[in-house]
Amino acid sequence: MKKRWYLLLIAAGLLLCAVPLQFPQHLPKPVFALLAAGGSVLVGGSLGSLLCRVIRIRDPVLVQAYKEQHDERNTMICEKAAARAARVMQGAVLYFGAAYARFLELPMWITWGLVGFCLAWGLLEWGLTLWYRHRM
Repeated sequence: MKKRWYLLLIAAGLLLCAVPLQFPQHLPKPVFALLAAGGSVLVGGSLGSLLCRVIRIRDPVLVQAYKEQHDERNTMICEKAAARAARVMQGAVLYFGAAYARFLELPMWITWGLVGFCLAWGLLEWGLTLWYRHRM
């Protein structure tokens, strides 16, 4: 198990928490709070993720469930379902967004923004399809 990344994040979080405690008078309150909160999030998130990975590795039932969840067939099914859901949501955003924009007499840039969003989504989908075909 690769613990190095988690340990580096924990060390960075502790460092971020220690800096405001060393210089509380020299830092403005928002910077103090931002550093302390960022360090706390890094320490707590990394420590929690590390503990969850350790527990998952040591429990044979969870190991089997992880293997079943990440097998090739299940991954393909989940990706196909996600792609279909994204296509449905793309159509819904374009159709209902354009309809509401015209119904509410919103500025035309909102309608063109929705069209541009869906066009960018389609181009990204096309580019990723080409990339995955080349890669596989």
